[in-house]
Amino acid sequence: MVSIRTLLNLFTYAACVFGVLPLYAFLELPAQILFPAALLTGFVCDRRLRYFLGPFSATLLSLLPFVFYGLSLSLANVVEPAVNVLVLLLAMRLLTEKRPRNYLQIFVLAIFILAGSSLLTLNMLFLPVLVLQVVSVTVGLVLLTFHASDQQLQLPVNRLRPLFTASLVLPAGSLLLMLVFFVVLPRTQYPLWNFLNPGQTALSGFSEKVRPGAFVRNAGSRTPVFRVESDPLGVQDLYWRGVVLNVVEGSSWRRIAPPQQEKSRLSGGRQVAQIIYPEARDDGYLFGLDPVEQLSGLRVRSSADIVYRLGRSRKKAGSYRAVSRVGGHLKAQWVDRDFYLQLPADISSRLRATASELAQGGDKAAGKIARTEEFFRRQQLVYATSDLPGPDRPLEEFLFENKRGYCEFFASSFALLLRLEGVPVRLVGGYLGGRRNDLAGYYSITEDMAHVWVEALDDGVWRRIDPSRLAINADSASFAGRGNPLSWRRRLFDTADYYWTRAVISYDLSKQLELARGPLLNYGIFHSGEVFSE
Repeated sequence: MVSIRTLLNLFTYAACVFGVLPLYAFLELPAQILFPAALLTGFVCDRRLRYFLGPFSATLLSLLPFVFYGLSLSLANVVEPAVNVLVLLLAMRLLTEKRPRNYLQIFVLAIFILAGSSLLTLNMLFLPVLVLQVVSVTVGLVLLTFHASDQQLQLPVNRLRPLFTASLVLPAGSLLLMLVFFVVLPRTQYPLWNFLNPGQTALSGFSEKVRPGAFVRNAGSRTPVFRVESDPLGVQDLYWRGVVLNVVEGSSWRRIAPPQQEKSRLSGGRQVAQIIYPEARDDGYLFGLDPVEQLSGLRVRSSADIVYRLGRSRKKAGSYRAVSRVGGHLKAQWVDRDFYLQLPADISSRLRATASELAQGGDKAAGKIARTEEFFRRQQLVYATSDLPGPDRPLEEFLFENKRGYCEFFASSFALLLRLEGVPVRLVGGYLGGRRNDLAGYYSITEDMAHVWVEALDDGVWRRIDPSRLAINADSASFAGRGNPLSWRRRLFDTADYYWTRAVISYDLSKQLELARGPLLNYGIFHSGEVFSE
């Protein structure tokens, strides 16, 4: 004989675990500690039918999370306090005696917690956890109907199979309806809960501002940024353009809108098409293989320096199409040379003297660029992410004393010297590299691949220069292996996550319209963008 109460407790605790599991890493320390402790203690108390907390004391303790997290509640910070409160309330409920209405409260809390987790993360763990929780809650509710009529009820083992079979009919139908609703229900390009979950600005990686010397150590993260469907590319071609920085203040570079009259045109090279699946970002910049000729699939703002930004903030990851000209030339049809020759006021005499020496020997930009490259090689500079120059004299210390730095030091100092030599120049920020996944035919770009390089105006053409490749350890530096393929374990996991992103995260109104048009095209209702009657 098997006790219905025991089975009910097992499915109740399973529903709690499946509700909290996806967001456990996002919880604050009190909730991370109290929930598993309450889970274990509550299970033991249910076995012994002896409880440490009575209803009144549990109610008083439940007020504490509301007071504590209520103080940190704001429009910019709603989701995390709310889910922490829900998890702590669930923990309190697990520590008390469970009557039928208490089981219902636990199921409701577990469901709301899992729903709240989708505002923080929607990775591929969510789907199996959702299925398991639906099954746990549904079977638990069926068992609860028996338990409510007789709390001491026991059933023979051979009676459990038909009970569970009948119980699973409802979740099976629910999951089927969920799948149908997911496909057919209308959706917007922007999720309705954006205002609840505004997102966090990345602490490392791609940035709208370059500040050499701001950190004594630069540690990259393997957080995914975007994936790119494309044909295989050469390692030297994996430059992903994002932002152009054109104003230098001290040793920092930032972006302002380029002159309105500026015009440029791409020519030459070979066209490479890409479909890009980005993760959610706050800055709105869109990336493509450098240089990007065309970008479609989203409403964007573009500028003559090939920078694409979304028309408004977009937190939801989606997809877009880019066409680039690998090996092409960005011809400046009109450019304000003075704009790209602006200099900060506080440039050291040593940097000015170095630039003056490099400028001798001819007025051609190509010669000045070549001499500056040779100067970098002579300096025996090392590409490094630790023991870096400080914030007081970052570029001078990098070039003449410490001689250690990462891409920001190389690009900033190279660009500043060229401007001092009279060569119009700007910085380009984006990513370098990409780990190829041949199982699904895409590149994976992560935050640690963030990179900065230089564009210099040479005979009317914006020429890409990567000063980091002038480091004496360039062949073994961290950026050198960014084109290496993923390991087979990582390929399997990343492929699953990629298809989850394509099928679920990137499923939007445009995908629904494509899905609807398919059968209609087969019947001849739509043809070449026109409507015909049958």
